[in-house]
Amino acid sequence: MRAVLRGLLGVALVASAVVAVSSPAGAVGDAEWEIRVFMCSSPSLIGCEKRTATGAQKRAVRTLLEGLPEVEEVRFFDRAGMYASFRRDFATNKPLLREITAKDFSEAFVLRVKEGADRESLVRTVNARPGVAWVSDAAAGQRDHLSWTSEWDGSIFLCTAGSAAKPCVKGRGEANKKAATARERAAMVAALAKDPAVLSYVFEDQRTAYENFKDDFAGNEALLSISEMRDMPESYRLTLRSGADWNTVTNRMARMPGVSWATNARCFETVAKLAREYGIDSASPLVGDGSPDACVSGTG
Repeated sequence: MRAVLRGLLGVALVASAVVAVSSPAGAVGDAEWEIRVFMCSSPSLIGCEKRTATGAQKRAVRTLLEGLPEVEEVRFFDRAGMYASFRRDFATNKPLLREITAKDFSEAFVLRVKEGADRESLVRTVNARPGVAWVSDAAAGQRDHLSWTSEWDGSIFLCTAGSAAKPCVKGRGEANKKAATARERAAMVAALAKDPAVLSYVFEDQRTAYENFKDDFAGNEALLSISEMRDMPESYRLTLRSGADWNTVTNRMARMPGVSWATNARCFETVAKLAREYGIDSASPLVGDGSPDACVSGTG
């Protein structure tokens, strides 16, 4: 249970270490198309309970959406349309284009919502409808501490004692399952110091990480109630050269002994955009955590 908790807190820490900048929705919509309703086009999607949305369910959802007073306009995009827009948005990310195919996309309704509408209520109402996989509200990121924050371009998180992360439990010899050792830290510092893409870096210990965590999530009592200082991984916080490939930096560091996982702001935004605008939630910005990697070297 403690290992699972550390993983969840780790995701929160990563989110609080990078900036997810909102971007236009390309051909599928624009800044006004803020709420997306992803249908169960595949029974394997989260929230679909191994069922595919029927024609009747799709029509019922459209009727509901068009009848809601807070919704100004509803547009429908089939899987082919979503896939075509995805390929335009990520045209330069060839590895991602190879990894994600047309069958990975859901059909979706894209909504324009009136100013002042109760968006949370709308999302809850639509999420409860049969045939709906999940609902993405782009505006939620502006309210949620898990989708924004500070000055760091990248973060390298170190192994903690007892970590269940794969990079921490094997391949390190006698250091397996232990916190990052002094020798491992020295190697990390040497790698950062000689990397021309790294402008500067600072070390963040557990106490500092915990204090920053409490500040970032001051309004989230549920998360704070299950958080302890020992759950906080130590890290190196990076300022990176704007013209460099940030994914190359974090991918290289993620392979070093004693590193649990690593990420950067550009990678985080790629993953956030995939989920927010296209309903693709299988990727992860945490290099080294075993999830499909949307941020290979040379793409960021």
